[in-house]
Amino acid sequence: MKRIYHALSSRTAISTAIYYAVSFGLNVLRYLFHLILMRFLSPGEYGEFLSYLSLTYLIGIPTGTLGNIVTKYVSEFRGKSDLTSINQFFYFILKSVFPITTILALLMVVFSQHLATFFKASPLAFMVLGVSLFISIFSTLISSYLVAFQRFIFQSFVGLLSVILNMILAVVFINLHLSATGAVLAQLVTGIITTLIIFFAIKPSIIPQDKSTKKFSLNLFEFTGFSFIFSLGTMSLLSTDVLVVRALVDQHISGVYSSLSILGRMILFGLLPISALILPLATHRFSATGDASKIFGKLLLAMFTLGMIGVSIFGLFPELIVGLLSGQAYLSAASFLPPFALSMFFFALSQFLLSYSMATNRSSSNYLLLIATLAQPMIIFTLKHSLAGIIYGQLVLHVMLLLALSIFLILKRPLKVS
Repeated sequence: MKRIYHALSSRTAISTAIYYAVSFGLNVLRYLFHLILMRFLSPGEYGEFLSYLSLTYLIGIPTGTLGNIVTKYVSEFRGKSDLTSINQFFYFILKSVFPITTILALLMVVFSQHLATFFKASPLAFMVLGVSLFISIFSTLISSYLVAFQRFIFQSFVGLLSVILNMILAVVFINLHLSATGAVLAQLVTGIITTLIIFFAIKPSIIPQDKSTKKFSLNLFEFTGFSFIFSLGTMSLLSTDVLVVRALVDQHISGVYSSLSILGRMILFGLLPISALILPLATHRFSATGDASKIFGKLLLAMFTLGMIGVSIFGLFPELIVGLLSGQAYLSAASFLPPFALSMFFFALSQFLLSYSMATNRSSSNYLLLIATLAQPMIIFTLKHSLAGIIYGQLVLHVMLLLALSIFLILKRPLKVS
């Protein structure tokens, strides 16, 4: 009993609990933001905004890759108490990603008109997305330092500020007749403000640059490749369906599908705060002791329990949830909410297993994610004439991915690297 009390009352346990509680509240507010947009925008306009958001997920693949790299290595440096490497790694990464960011941002601006035509949207919004790439890269870098330092409580409250500010600015810009573009602009302005706040929080660890030792270097090739696959697969599985449906069906149905997607992802985003913890916590513990199985077991149990509660609620009251949260215009999606929510539950568990595999140097598990990523658009295109077919096809895909990852982790043992 004393051991249980000690574990639950430790600083890490308390900060983790607070982080999850605040993160869960943040996800509720993020969905409230989408619900507000549904009230202010027509189904067609909301489908346009979610297309922007889905495209943001896709162009965010480099930032997701960067986030995993920084979290992984800075957590390892912390496990070894290597403060010099923590400092020098910041400048090493910044110098490496700046040229790539510039190219991607310019491409987004140059092809804004073509993208607007394809997605039936405004070119201005794609120009804003291009500019936001610069902010998002730097924001991801410093936010990942914050995660690696395990400053979960501070991170949570910055996130709270971000969501509230984003909601206020979006309503203001939409009322200025900027429509879906206003919501995109609100995200950019909010990102700039919160990035500055986080920067000042980690400033003592990265400024000034430590030049007391030889030039910092690190071979990131292998892990970068796997991290890229992880980000590519995650963002693609999260956004490809919305983009393909937007391109293949009429705007009203795409808006209805978008509302279903947003509601179903409440399960995913409700669980991702736990999944986000496993990479820094397991990496730090594995680097220090060579064993992170206890952290894995505790977080997996919490994730499974909370996920089943959420799926059960969505399965029992789909009409009530759709009608209350999305409105009567979206009730046709209610019958598909339970299977979509179940798909997102399995997706969240897969994310957790993938993050744990990278923390314990078994990153080749991401090849399984890559297979699922390639399969998803083919499934959607094959079943494009049936909304039910698209939804149940993705459910089967996520079940298969979870089973494959579970078998992989059982068969492949963790590798301790000095």
